[in-house]
Amino acid sequence: MSILSIEFLLLAAGTLIVYYLLPLKIRWIALLCGSAAFICLSGWHSAAHLTAVALVMWGGGLLLQKHRSRLLLSGLLALDLGAMAFLKYYPVFSGADLLLPVGLSYFTFQSAGYLVDVYRGKTEPQRNPLKAWLFVGYFPQLSQGPISTWKELGGQLLTGHRLEPENIVSGFQLVLWGLFKKMIIADRLVATTAAVLQGGELPGWLILSGTILYAIRLYLDFSGGMDVVRGFSRMAGIELPENFRRPFFSKSVAEYWRRWHITLGAWFRSYLLYPLTTSHAGIALGKAASRIFGKKTGRTVPTALATLIVFLLIGIWHSANWNAVIFGAYFGAVMAVSTLLEQFWKFLQKRLKLPKGGWMTPVRLLRTWLLILIAQYFAFTPDPSTAFSLLGGTFRNWDFSGFAERMGAIMTGQEWIITGAGCMIVLIVDILCERKKDVCGTLARTHFWIRWPVLLLLILAIATFGIYGAGYDPAAFLYTQF
Repeated sequence: MSILSIEFLLLAAGTLIVYYLLPLKIRWIALLCGSAAFICLSGWHSAAHLTAVALVMWGGGLLLQKHRSRLLLSGLLALDLGAMAFLKYYPVFSGADLLLPVGLSYFTFQSAGYLVDVYRGKTEPQRNPLKAWLFVGYFPQLSQGPISTWKELGGQLLTGHRLEPENIVSGFQLVLWGLFKKMIIADRLVATTAAVLQGGELPGWLILSGTILYAIRLYLDFSGGMDVVRGFSRMAGIELPENFRRPFFSKSVAEYWRRWHITLGAWFRSYLLYPLTTSHAGIALGKAASRIFGKKTGRTVPTALATLIVFLLIGIWHSANWNAVIFGAYFGAVMAVSTLLEQFWKFLQKRLKLPKGGWMTPVRLLRTWLLILIAQYFAFTPDPSTAFSLLGGTFRNWDFSGFAERMGAIMTGQEWIITGAGCMIVLIVDILCERKKDVCGTLARTHFWIRWPVLLLLILAIATFGIYGAGYDPAAFLYTQF
């Protein structure tokens, strides 16, 4: 079930009404019933697999509390993550057609993190299987994430929240903002990606523009979905972790990945990167590298190698094809080299007296944008040959003759104006948020006669300029099937 569908909106509204009608202590049951309805409407295969994962997590957590065994933990994780890997990658190699459960990666990673946290003693295992099921099956986050820990989400789901008008208004605003980004801008930009992939001799400026617009589309699509998810949850008094924090304001690739899909990065850092670097092998590697490269550089070698491994896995997580491998290896190599050369960059900055801000800020922003854009060629193309062909074509044929005709063939002038105006509104809001302005909270607290005209304009814009009609698929959030 799509989070843009009428069915989802009715289910969400009904769940909220029942939630606030129930006594405080049992309000979690409304979330449980809403989640069960969502997963059942998404297909029996989704319901069956999620329930199996929840039972393994619940029973495994209780076993790990009694028997803190690394072998037991390894077996549980192999069962949990192995099932996900089989469903995602077996069809690629076998040609079989398997039905993927909705939100497969999200609830699998969440349950795996729970098991590790119980093993580490950071989380007490949940004894009620229904409450454990709710943690992995909470329906707003199934289609888009985020990936939460028990400490972040478990208590919020099980503790009844009182009706707070500001939460209702603020959450409703966030839902509208997500729909605005997704339906007015991101879905219109689908045409620009299709134009670049159509083949033939394309001018370099069109390829570059299409790649930039794809990156913008991806951000607006995924962050728009997250706003809908977080907005509904906020209306129930539940605050989900932020998953995107204006990534295109990043001054380095490392900062970009701290702002992009934040909870996925946090999961890999907590459950893979840190264990790799602090393992016996990681410590031994650091000592060996310190003898060769010196203490300061040598101790970064395990982190660099672990970073490369993590990003390779992140690439494969996106898809089981060579473009995904190249995507992950590219970012892993950039991050690893940056880690290894960290001391050199500090020395160079000090020697050349380069400022941390000032004129260096736009230079760092441009450098980061260029590094990110290279990866996008592999993100939206079907195979490496197409990606490399388009990448090479970017530097050829910058003839702007026929510019108007080419742009008009992609979208009408009116469509370009709507898209451009929408992007400018998002940019202004993001700049305000980057300057620590709480736009959503301020609007929720402002006077009725100011707040509601703004919200009505948003509703009118979505109703008037949103992408609807024949062939429109409201389920097409790009990350829904991950």
